[in-house]
Amino acid sequence: MNDGIDNEFQNCVRKVNNMKSKIMYDDFIVIYGLYKQALFGNNIVDKPYWFFFHKVAKWNSWKRHIGKTKNDAKKTYINIVNLI
Repeated sequence: MNDGIDNEFQNCVRKVNNMKSKIMYDDFIVIYGLYKQALFGNNIVDKPYWFFFHKVAKWNSWKRHIGKTKNDAKKTYINIVNLI
């Protein structure tokens, strides 16, 4: 049932990895949070020390998707990556 979404998600992950240096930082942070939610579900990791701005931004991005199903996170990730 989810094979189509899973395949499309993996294709988008490869696309992002191949063009990582060309993705704007704000877009990267958004898709990072969706990626983590799609793979691991809700963020239960301790928030990084405030001084590590990049890590905090990534943590916050993942935390924004709390409660979103892995499937919904994959669909949103796919939609955003296809717009980049």
